[in-house]
Amino acid sequence: MKTFITRLTIVLAAACPLLATAQAFPSKPIRIVVPYAPGGITDQLAREVGNKLGEIVHQPVIVDNRPGGLAQPAVSVVKQAPADGYTLFMGDLPALGLNPSLASKLSYDPRKDLQGVTKLVVSPGFLVVPNDSPYKTFVDLFKAASSGKTLTYASQGVGTGGHLFGALFSAKTQSTHTHVPYKGSAPALLDVAGGKVDFMYDTVTSAGPLVLGGKMRVIGVGVDQRLPQFPSAPTLKELGHGDIALNVWWGVTAKAGTPSEVLVVLEKAIRTAMHDPAVASKFTSQGVMVTTSGSPAEFSNYIAEEIDRWGKVIRDSKMSVD
Repeated sequence: MKTFITRLTIVLAAACPLLATAQAFPSKPIRIVVPYAPGGITDQLAREVGNKLGEIVHQPVIVDNRPGGLAQPAVSVVKQAPADGYTLFMGDLPALGLNPSLASKLSYDPRKDLQGVTKLVVSPGFLVVPNDSPYKTFVDLFKAASSGKTLTYASQGVGTGGHLFGALFSAKTQSTHTHVPYKGSAPALLDVAGGKVDFMYDTVTSAGPLVLGGKMRVIGVGVDQRLPQFPSAPTLKELGHGDIALNVWWGVTAKAGTPSEVLVVLEKAIRTAMHDPAVASKFTSQGVMVTTSGSPAEFSNYIAEEIDRWGKVIRDSKMSVD
C-alpha cells in the first residue's frame, strides 16, 4: 500500500504543473499573426474568429498583420515568441503547404517550427472559362487540350493554386499549355472574363461572384459534392478527374513545443468560435466550407501530407520563386 501511495504521489506531482497550465490558460491577450495585408479572407478569418475567441476565453485577441515575403516575416514573429500558445499563426495552403517546396531558402519549415491547432475552412476550387468560350463543359476543354491544341491558362502568380492546377491539367492531358501569371486573382479573372485567356482555376470566393454575375462559366468544382450556390456545376470527382482537384484551406497553428494541454484548450475554443452561426455564416454565404475536425496532431499530419503532395507537383513542374 505504501508503495502504491508513493507512486500515486509521484504521478499527481507530475500532473499538477500540466493541470495548472491548462487551468490558467489564457491569462493574458492572445495574438494571431496574419501573413497578408488587411482585407483578404485570411485577415477576415483572423478577425472574426479572434473576436469570438476573445469572448469565449475572456481575453483580448489581437490580429497582427505581417504581409509579404512568402509569409516569412509573419512566421518569424511566431518563432521568436515563447511556445506558450499566446502567439498563433493564421496560415493557408500557400503559407503552410506550398512555400516549403517553392523557395529553397525559406526561413521556416511548418513541420518543424509550427504545431497544428485546427483547420478552419476550405474554399472550393473553381475551373472557369469565359462566358462565350467554345469550351462549354469540362469535357470540351479536356478534349481540346488532349488533342494537342495549346491553350492559355491564367494564375494568381508563379507557384499559386492556379499555376499548380495548370501543371496538373497539362500532365493529365499529356500536353503543354501556356501559363499566364498575374499579380493576384482580380486582374487574372478580369482577363478570363474578357476572353483573353482560355481558362483559370481559382477559389469560389474570388471567381464565384463573377460566375453569378454572368461574366464567366464554371465547368468544374474541386470539392467532392456540388455546391448549393452552383448546383449545375459538376465536381471534378464526378467527372472522373478528382485527382487534379485543388482547394485552398486555412487553419491556425502555434509554435512547435507548445504544451499539448494548451493546444487542446485552443483547439476547443477556436472550433467553437468558428462554428458560431454569426461567424460561420459570413464565410458559408460565400461558398466557403467550415471544416474544423480532428486533433491538433491530426492537423499537423495534414499539413505534412499537403507539403508532400504539392511538393511533388512543384518539383515535377520545376516551379520556383527563387
